[in-house]
Amino acid sequence: MNLIVDTNIIISGLITPKGTITDIIFNKLEQSNLVSPSFMFEELQNKFNKILKITGYSDKYLTELLFLICKRIEFIDDDLISFKNQGKAYQIVQDIDKKDLLFVALSLQTGYDIWTGDFKLINGLKQKGFLNILSTNDLIKRIER
Repeated sequence: MNLIVDTNIIISGLITPKGTITDIIFNKLEQSNLVSPSFMFEELQNKFNKILKITGYSDKYLTELLFLICKRIEFIDDDLISFKNQGKAYQIVQDIDKKDLLFVALSLQTGYDIWTGDFKLINGLKQKGFLNILSTNDLIKRIER
């Protein structure tokens, strides 16, 4: 299975490292291709201190956890996502959340589904006919088939 992983999925995995998200990433999707625009890594760096505050983890522990999770993801350089797909994605996400532009553009370019926990994004995209999007529950159902 090929999936684009949204930032909020990784943040959930960092906050609850023994939870459903990390189980899916390391066990249920161990043979899958997980990708994300490199922008996601920048988002994670920007939220690092907030995650530290929420979790109470040490800087070292969170860094190690982030490294382990990110090792499972292939980061696609944002410049490799075509401007054509970025333009199409902008038209789709402009009134939902512009920060998701690169995730949607990468999906348009690859045909991969986006795995996200952002229900505003899921509902907004589905209303616009963009169906390459999965919640964690949708993904679990797909895995169990």
